Amino acid sequence: MNHNRRNPRNQGAALMAVLWIVALLLMLVTSTAMLVMQDVEFDATRSQIFRARLLAETGASLAMHPDIQPDDPLLHQLLEGDEELHVEVTGEDGLLNPNVLLLREDRDSWRRILRFWGIQDLQTADAIINALLDWVDADVFERSPGAEARAYGRPGFPFNRPFRSVEEMALVKGMHLVEQAYPSWRTWFSVHSSGVLDVNEAQPEIISALTGADISLARQFRARRLGPDGIPNTRDDLRAPDLSIAMSRLGIAGNPDYLAAILSVNSATRRIISSARVGTLQRQLGIVIQGAPGTSGIGAILWMAER
Repeated sequence: MNHNRRNPRNQGAALMAVLWIVALLLMLVTSTAMLVMQDVEFDATRSQIFRARLLAETGASLAMHPDIQPDDPLLHQLLEGDEELHVEVTGEDGLLNPNVLLLREDRDSWRRILRFWGIQDLQTADAIINALLDWVDADVFERSPGAEARAYGRPGFPFNRPFRSVEEMALVKGMHLVEQAYPSWRTWFSVHSSGVLDVNEAQPEIISALTGADISLARQFRARRLGPDGIPNTRDDLRAPDLSIAMSRLGIAGNPDYLAAILSVNSATRRIISSARVGTLQRQLGIVIQGAPGTSGIGAILWMAER
């Protein structure tokens, strides 16, 4: 008997074991390679995120410089290495500050605003105005008709302090009617604006609703302010230089000195939106800061957010 002859079963088992080990090694090599590639991609992405964030911060810093105007070419740059920077600077006072309007108890303005939004019934409008007033005042006495704690039936409602965000206004009793009538009402407000409306920055609808100016004149005023290209913050913009001229163009009667408490042609606060792109990654930095565009010094930062 030949004892050197190998058993075919043993040979097959050995071959299977070798193939299994080779397959396992291939899997390990592939997994390792994938992990290495993921680490490399992660590092590259992290580097791009950092670069984009740094570029956005640089754009915001540029916009804060007193010598930089909103139309300065430095705020719109195509950089080397597939990078872009675009910075928009606008007057925040083109928006209404709800806290200031309520502090003044400016019912006429609120009624015009609500009427513009589609709330035509005077009783309904007054109930909403009273509910807004009850929300921001410090006392617990309910106006008639108004809304204090009993009207909400929820602990801590109303907050009895000024609004800290526009979204908070949606919590007020009766604002669901505004939501139904005019869903974009939030775009009219900012809790960071000074409360004196900059007619050079405001949309025609806001100007018309606040002042009673004819909407067609308000739209003509806006078109003139944007200039022939229709784009804000470009060389052809034609801003109203003073309140008297602005009032004349808008057909608003009255003493400019008296109306200066509620209207202006310059913003005391500005909004800076700095958008940066590095490769396929984008970062945006938003800041609201005290001080009109082009003025000296850096005021307090009222709001800042990054995305």
